[in-house]
Amino acid sequence: MTFDIIGLCGERPDPANAVESILPLSGGLTAYTAAERPLVQLCHPDGRLLLSIEEARLVQVPGEVRRLLGVGDEAEVPNPVWWVESRAPDDDPEAEAVARAFTDALVGGTGGLSWSSR
Repeated sequence: MTFDIIGLCGERPDPANAVESILPLSGGLTAYTAAERPLVQLCHPDGRLLLSIEEARLVQVPGEVRRLLGVGDEAEVPNPVWWVESRAPDDDPEAEAVARAFTDALVGGTGGLSWSSR
């Protein structure tokens, strides 16, 4: 299983900037890009995978994010919205912390909100 977190961004995000903003705080994380698909992975200095970040996707259909995630009317979801999905190993508290820090940095720079699987 994984811990999933999604940045719902009001402006087109630059995940690379968010990654760069958390790397100095992380105690030696390294970032890699996957050659076979648009994916960035953050790894612990010991080589353990902490976070996989997918490419941003534009969602233009009104209400689609609410339908997919079950987000209620109390949350102000931008429309259109840029969807940036990240996954961390479920059994690693450090991975969840990195995932939350990345998404907070991403949403902080673009406006919007985040959703997580817990």
